[in-house]
Amino acid sequence: MPEHLAPHGAEVERDTLGHPLVKPQLIATDLDGTIIPYSQTHTGYVSPRTLAAFTAAHDAGIRIAFVTGRPMRWMSALAPTLGPMGPAIASNGAIIYDMNTDTVMEAHPMDQRLVADVTNELRSLYSGAIFGAETLTGLIMEPEFIPAASREQARKAQDIPPITADPVNSVSVRSSRWIESEKITDRLAEHPDVVKLMIKVNGHDPDDLLMTVRAHFGDRVQVTHSAPGISLLEISRGDVHKASTLADYAASMGIHANDVVAFGDQRNDEQMLRWAGTSYAVQSGHPGLFAEADVVAPACDDDGVAEMIEHLLTLPE
Repeated sequence: MPEHLAPHGAEVERDTLGHPLVKPQLIATDLDGTIIPYSQTHTGYVSPRTLAAFTAAHDAGIRIAFVTGRPMRWMSALAPTLGPMGPAIASNGAIIYDMNTDTVMEAHPMDQRLVADVTNELRSLYSGAIFGAETLTGLIMEPEFIPAASREQARKAQDIPPITADPVNSVSVRSSRWIESEKITDRLAEHPDVVKLMIKVNGHDPDDLLMTVRAHFGDRVQVTHSAPGISLLEISRGDVHKASTLADYAASMGIHANDVVAFGDQRNDEQMLRWAGTSYAVQSGHPGLFAEADVVAPACDDDGVAEMIEHLLTLPE
């Protein structure tokens, strides 16, 4: 099992449904499948009700953190709506990113040798493996990591420049660059700061694939999954996950885990839900998270997170 921080919340006073009895000091939420419907992943649409709930929480003095598996190149488009509320903890905890200024505030990249070793071991385990690597200078991807039919749609939706081999120094362009390579390891010297390694193995059950790869690597790396129905695993440094970076961020503001509520929907939210004083899994998410959560909220498409925040805002300080 992946490393995780000590769980909290045992001493939090709750109502019969599992909600805390006082307002939280920090709300941490996943994005896709939690407050952004999966049908809107490329647009980043957040419903008016959900946006209003977060705005009200922010205006009430509650800190907000968006904790996501998304790379930073998917975040700048959300800046107009979400940027004023708080930072993005992106790439499963590997980056703290300021959406407003397109600036990396903190980064926890993998060692270049570790990336090469993990990639080579996975190639020996899965002959059909296809790799991608999110770096601080763009996405390195092998052919068919993003199928050709999907590339143009994604590029238009995210305003991604054409694929190029040239390094980019501009911060605003850097965060949306695609670099194609026959093997991602061929480009690590030029793009060494890998914050998330990804492996796609078509034809495998995602949960089975996750358990097998986790068992193979133990605590050498973090291995998780966040894309429903897609055999795509996300790999980070052994000490980096959503909970570890969120815990450091909360501590920097003097906020205890018991005063944090967290929302999530997939396996990459497991540790965050365990760590937070109060945790919510959305009904539309992975069933494996329901046991980790204090409350199962209504589905993402039904504004479940907004409904929970609306309730939290009625609580005393």
